[in-house]
Amino acid sequence: MLPDMSDVLVDWEIDVLLKTITERTIDQVRSDIVQVTSLRAVVQPAQKKSINPDLLDWSREYLQIHSRSPLALGQVIEFQGRDYKIVDLGNYQLYGFTEVVAESTNRPPLQATP
Repeated sequence: MLPDMSDVLVDWEIDVLLKTITERTIDQVRSDIVQVTSLRAVVQPAQKKSINPDLLDWSREYLQIHSRSPLALGQVIEFQGRDYKIVDLGNYQLYGFTEVVAESTNRPPLQATP
């Protein structure tokens, strides 16, 4: 059995913004609603050699994110003023943390919908 490392991961958590995008259609006009919430997570650069080659775009930067909150494909994490879209769910959930891989969007950060 692996030792409980949750205390170690908690010590590395930082504040980031989680952006959830939902689509809404009113009078046949599509619009995106962006909801922004604060999130504590462990963020580190991802090694490209460990990323699914079908997802890999060498022109983008990738992050590995560990969070105690559930994360889903398509959500966006704002880290150091840049947005990173979650493109792959990790292979495991250890110590109450979920792992995801996110790639840089190369666009200005999304703003919350008023």
